[in-house]
Amino acid sequence: MLDRYVAEISSVLDKYRAATFVTEARVSFEFRPGGQSYLEGAIRFTDQSVLHFREYLDQIADSVEKLMYVYQYQTEAGDLLFRYDNARHRPPLSFVEHRHAPDEVTFVPAPTLEMALQEASALGGWL
Repeated sequence: MLDRYVAEISSVLDKYRAATFVTEARVSFEFRPGGQSYLEGAIRFTDQSVLHFREYLDQIADSVEKLMYVYQYQTEAGDLLFRYDNARHRPPLSFVEHRHAPDEVTFVPAPTLEMALQEASALGGWL
């Protein structure tokens, strides 16, 4: 299952590497004992904005569970455009999965990497 998930991530990145509005797309995969994997990467767009992403995965039977995820899209200067994550907060939020915008945090179910890339591409005006 992890192999199939990694192939899906690689396929999504290959699609964006071929896009004229992407200047760089990289990902690294670290396979760990017990059917776990950590991946991290970044996609840089022509306006120099970047989508950074990380996922910590666990294969359970015939499925892959995201134990941790972050998809953070920011300007070249590092200003936040959006971030999806499931990190704990202090003070605690009333939900685990959420989306940060520059001035609010809202409940949003975990997106896929492709969903975050589509949102970043739409914000950039490329889609």
